[in-house]
Amino acid sequence: MKQSKHANLKKFLFDLKTKILKPKIHRSHIRAENELKSGQIETLNFEKRKHMINHAFQNTAFYKTKYQDNRDLLDMKNKDDFQKLPPVTRDDLAMNFEKFIAGNPSSKTYRKVSSSGSTGRPISVLHDTRFPYTVLQWRILGWWNVKPYENQAFIYRYKRPFLKRLGNNLLWWPTRRIFLTGAEMNLRNVERFVKQINTFRPALLQGYVDVVYEFALFLLDNDLKIHPPKMVWVTSAPLFENQRKTMEAAFGAPVCDQYGNTEVFTIAAECPQQNGLHIMHDSVHVEIVDENNSPVPAGTTGKILITDLHNEIFPLIRYEIGDRGKLLDTVCSCGIPLPLMDNVRGRQSVVLKTPSGLTVRSEHLTILFEKLMNTIREVQLIQNKDYSVELRYVFNSDKCVEDEVKTILKELKIKTRDEIDIIPIKVDELQTKSNKKPLIISKLS
Repeated sequence: MKQSKHANLKKFLFDLKTKILKPKIHRSHIRAENELKSGQIETLNFEKRKHMINHAFQNTAFYKTKYQDNRDLLDMKNKDDFQKLPPVTRDDLAMNFEKFIAGNPSSKTYRKVSSSGSTGRPISVLHDTRFPYTVLQWRILGWWNVKPYENQAFIYRYKRPFLKRLGNNLLWWPTRRIFLTGAEMNLRNVERFVKQINTFRPALLQGYVDVVYEFALFLLDNDLKIHPPKMVWVTSAPLFENQRKTMEAAFGAPVCDQYGNTEVFTIAAECPQQNGLHIMHDSVHVEIVDENNSPVPAGTTGKILITDLHNEIFPLIRYEIGDRGKLLDTVCSCGIPLPLMDNVRGRQSVVLKTPSGLTVRSEHLTILFEKLMNTIREVQLIQNKDYSVELRYVFNSDKCVEDEVKTILKELKIKTRDEIDIIPIKVDELQTKSNKKPLIISKLS
C-alpha cells in the first residue's frame, strides 16, 4: 500500500512538473502518441518529407544548390520522386556545415553536437530543440512497461559535473536516478552501485553497450546480485548476441537494443518481442540502398539513408549516415504500427583492407564473432600500416580458449584470402578510441 501511494505521488509530481516546467515535451508527447494511433503513419511520413524538402530548398544554401537540377521533384508526387533526390554524404556535412543551417536561428532553438570521429570523419550538426526527442524515448519505455517517473539507473563513461548531477536530482525528485561511471568502474564502486540498485529498485538500467557489458561481467565475476529491472537499454554500438546473453544472465532482465547516433539520436528500437527494431517512422525516414543509391528489397543489406522529419534548423535529407542495415518485411505481433529494420551490425566506413584492395566490412565480422565466440568476452581488430592485423581478445583466465582463437583466426584468414598476417594477442582490456571500444581500429592512411 505504501509503495502504491509513493508511485502515485511520483506520477502526480512528474505530470505536474512536465506540464509546468516542460510543457513542450508534454505537448509533443501527446501529439506523437496521437499520430501513432491515427493509423496514418505512412501518410504523415510522406507529408513530413515533402515539407522538409521544400523547407530545406527555400531556407538553406546547401540544398538550394544541391536541388537546383531537381526542382521538378520538390513537389514530390510519389516515393520515386523522393528517391531521385541526390543523397547527402558525411563529406557534404564536414565541408558545408554553415550552409546546412536554415536561416538565422536563435541559439535557444538548437544544440550543437559533434561526432567523435571514431568511425570516420568527425562532423557536427545542430539538433532542433523545438522537437524534444525525449518523447520517443518515453514511447520506447512504454513498450516495455517502464514509466518515465519510475526509478532509473544509468552507466555513463565519464562522471557528470556535480552541479549537473545536483540539478538532475532536484528536477526528478522524488524519482531516484542513480549513476555509475564506467571510467571509474572498480569493485568498490560497483558494490556501491549494486547497493543503490537493490535499495531503489530501478525499473530501467541504461547505458552504452561496452560499459553495461563490463558491469555485467563485474556482477558475474564477483557473484553480485541486483534486483532485476524491467528492462536494460543499451546504445552507442552494435550489440553482440553473446553480450546480450551475458547481460541478461547478470541482470535477470531482457536487453533492449536501440539504433541511433550523433546526427539523429533515436531512429529505431526493439519492443519486447525482439523481432527487429521498430523505426520511428513518424519522426525519421529510413531507406536501404545499394552502392548506386538505388533502393534494395526488404531483407537485403545496403547503405542506410536517414531523413530527419523534425529538424528544420539543420535539415538532413537522404543522409548517408555511414551504417549498413536492412529493412524487414515482417509484421511484429506486438501491434505497434511502425515498420521494422534488422539490428544494425556494423558501419560501412570501418573495414579491414588487404594489399590487393579487398575489403571486409565490420557487419560481416560482427556476425562471424557472434557465431564463434563462446568463452572469449571481448574482441577487437587493430590493423597496422603494413596491413597486418592484431586480434586482441579478453577472456576468463580460468578457461581455455586456444581452440576458439584458432577457429577465429582460420575464419579471418578465409575472409581476407590469407593476404595479411593476423596475430592473436591476449589483453586485459581493449583499446579505446574517442571514448569508445570499436571493433576495428585502422592505422591505414
